[in-house]
Amino acid sequence: MSISSNEKSMNQSVSKLMHLLNCLSDSRVPLRLQEIAEMTHMPQATVFRYLSSLMTDGYVFKDNISERYALTWKICEIGDHVQTRMNLRTISNDIVSELCRDLDYGICLVIEQDMECMYLDCIYNPASIGFSLIRIGRQSPLHATGSGKVLLAAYTNAELEKFINKKGLPKLTEHTITAKEDLIRELEHIREVGYALDDEECEPGLRCISVPIYSYNKKIAAAISAFGAAEIISEQCIENTLLPLLRPAARKISYRLGGYQPED
Repeated sequence: MSISSNEKSMNQSVSKLMHLLNCLSDSRVPLRLQEIAEMTHMPQATVFRYLSSLMTDGYVFKDNISERYALTWKICEIGDHVQTRMNLRTISNDIVSELCRDLDYGICLVIEQDMECMYLDCIYNPASIGFSLIRIGRQSPLHATGSGKVLLAAYTNAELEKFINKKGLPKLTEHTITAKEDLIRELEHIREVGYALDDEECEPGLRCISVPIYSYNKKIAAAISAFGAAEIISEQCIENTLLPLLRPAARKISYRLGGYQPED
């Protein structure tokens, strides 16, 4: 369906307005009209028109002494409403469900809570792994799960040291990483390849592959993973089947969080 000239003009106006808002939000100090025009590559008259409308609606103020413009805190109200009414599970539920249908593997959505994995969502077919799992609302160790290691990969050295001192690296299976040096090497590898593997480290017989989800602050906010019987999830399966679908799904959720997801 073709787009009318009026629709194109409206789309361009919205795009310009969002560009202006991003410009103001990225600046640490209020900006002059000329500075905003230069940074947004828009005529000063156009910028002034947008700023005047935003001031009328209470989203921008002008310092009467310096004649510089900045966002008011009213802009935060929009974000507060979104976070209150649209939680991560709600935002991603259709993507998680679609991924589970496409892969026929278990799919988990995980965040960090109190230095542990918290499962927000988990969809799977018990027949595909041979037994039932209770995941939603449960917590698992960060160091022994694919999603947990994705979240740990965002830690600084000081944060990782604090985590190990507080939680330790308890052994859950014969494959669990229990040495600090081994965990550090594993996290370095995860940062390089962009995904993490739980190779029967949390539960015998299960293998899991996990990728990060990014929020608007450009930080890892969560992880999404696919899991199944260890004998089925081979390296070839990971490279040719799981990652090609997991990564786009993570990018879609990141987009809904206002975040940036690196390309493969």
